[in-house]
Amino acid sequence: MQRSIPYVICWRHGANFGARPSKQAAETITNQIEMAGPILYSTNPWISHEIAVKYLKGVHFAWVSEHFDATAATPGTGAAAIAPSSNPKLIYDNLWRDVDGEDTHSFLIKGYKKKFRILSAQWLANGAINQQQKDDIVATVESKSWKIWRPVLFTIAKDLIDPARIKSVNHKNRAAYGPELQIVDLLPNEFDVIEIRR
Repeated sequence: MQRSIPYVICWRHGANFGARPSKQAAETITNQIEMAGPILYSTNPWISHEIAVKYLKGVHFAWVSEHFDATAATPGTGAAAIAPSSNPKLIYDNLWRDVDGEDTHSFLIKGYKKKFRILSAQWLANGAINQQQKDDIVATVESKSWKIWRPVLFTIAKDLIDPARIKSVNHKNRAAYGPELQIVDLLPNEFDVIEIRR
């Protein structure tokens, strides 16, 4: 089946920057982000963003990286040692592949489903959501929809975030030696959401 030219959709909560039907724009994001800079990156399934906005007052728990594609980092540096499972570009590519191929054995999607079943129970226990909301979340992630798992990329301007909120992940909790970061209280107006349609 012939593929159309990739295009990029970018939005922020309350604003939609629209589609950019540009192969060049897609390649800029997927191929040219190599060095650590003023942006943090986080790849997530679309449904995680939806759940945070709909049920958690917009608060996102985000694993973030200074590198969109750690495989393009300078060899021998810590960034080059970031694990594939923590590399935003590889997560995006692999999740897109699984969604596009409707892979019922997708390791990523199975992991996300388990994660949201566990998190929804925790949110119920601490009063963040009620029983009906928990049931809705579980029913959504267990549904047969593939579109809810499509990947989106959060781009976060570091100068808009208090450095104290950007937490370095302890080595024992990282997937590999390379650095990993977290923001536990990221709000929708603090990042843009980029979706690459292929």
